[in-house]
Order: sequence, then C-alpha cells, then structure tokens
Amino acid sequence: MALSFVVVAALAAMLAAERWRPAFERLGGTDRIWRNVMLGAIASALTIAVVTPGSLLATGLGPSWRDAWPAALRVTSDIILLDLYIYLWHRANHEIQFLWRFHRVHHFDGFLDVTSALRFHPGEVLLSVFVRGLFIAIFDISFVAIVIFDALVISAAAFHHSNLELSKSFDTSLRRLIVTPDHHRVHHIDNRTDTDSNYGTIFSVWDRLFSSFRPHPNEGHYGVEGETDRPLPDLLINPIK
Repeated sequence: MALSFVVVAALAAMLAAERWRPAFERLGGTDRIWRNVMLGAIASALTIAVVTPGSLLATGLGPSWRDAWPAALRVTSDIILLDLYIYLWHRANHEIQFLWRFHRVHHFDGFLDVTSALRFHPGEVLLSVFVRGLFIAIFDISFVAIVIFDALVISAAAFHHSNLELSKSFDTSLRRLIVTPDHHRVHHIDNRTDTDSNYGTIFSVWDRLFSSFRPHPNEGHYGVEGETDRPLPDLLINPIK
C-alpha cells in the first residue's frame, strides 16, 4: 500500500513538473490523453489481476538457490536482474515482428508526456506474464524485490516519458546511469533506426553494454515510421488486423 502512494506521488510530481517546465509545446489535445489513460487503466487492471499473481506464483516454482544471501544484497541484485530482463523484453518487442504488433501501439503516440508511460496494449501486458514468470523462476527473484521494482519502473517511465525540460548538462550527466527524457525521446522518433535503440527503463548501462545506445540530440517527430495515431478501438484491434 505504501508503494502505491509512492507511485501516485511520483506520477503527480512528474505531471506538475512537465507543466512547470515543458520541453515542447503540447500536441494532440484531450483525445490523445484519453486514449493513453484508458489504455493505462486496462493495463493496470490486468497487472493487478494477472501479472502480479503470476509473478507471485513464479517465485515458488524455480530453485531456491539464493535464499541464504543477505537481504540487502538479494533485493539489490534482484532489481538489477529485473531491469536487465525488462531491457531484453523491450528489445525483443522491437525485433520480433509478432511482439512488435502489440508494442507499436505504445509508439503510435505522436507526443510524449507522463500519460505516454501508461499507454500499453493489453495483449503486450498478457504476453509479458509468461516470459517474466520464467525469468523470475530461473533467477529465484524475491517477491519483495518484484513489488519494489514495479513501483520503480512506473516512476522511471513517468520521468523519462515526461515533457520535462532538463538542462543539457544535467541530462547528459544523469543519463550515464539513469534513463532520462532526452535518452528516451530518441527511442520514440519515427525513424526505425532511432526507434530500435535506447531500450533501457531504469538504468542506461544496458544500452551501452549491448550496443543499442544512440546519443544524438532529440530531433524529428514521434510515432511509428509511416503510421499515425488512431482512435482507441482501432488501437485495441490493430495487432490482429
């Protein structure tokens, strides 16, 4: 419950911050925000109903080979491993065509702000349950770390999707370790070379380690190359068209 308040506070803080110091003039109007919030509500409901119970189940399926580790080391290593998992899963969603059909709904957004962090197709959420559960079972990830990590991911996504202007020097320094708005904006440019880069969620190190980092300045329009955003019903059926 306490972590839920932390997440809500983080979202509220980023919403206020991006309006206090916007990086770009807001585009898309209320229809776009409505689409993002509705997709976020569906994804949140599925997370509560399926993803979280699935993760809890997975913690009891694999070998318990790290139970003797000190609690602080266990949780810290779990969070690092989970961030590596989400990097690999995110990259797979771009490189495997079947997964991309669902994930591109997130990329259809023609503008980036905090609501963009909520925008995921329910099919992508459900598909992640199986892969994440397998990863959790194999690496003996603790449920406490999963809950903490999920709160960190939502907060981090709100930050790096936000329309918040940071000074170039601060953003450059911060992105050496943490995914920042400028780091992630490259990932949403409607050029496939840019879109297929900067996959990190919390830590930016994975992009450098696995050669998916693109450092060039934020230039161009957001979206999917050759595509435009569409109404909510079309977004929901788009992967199966």
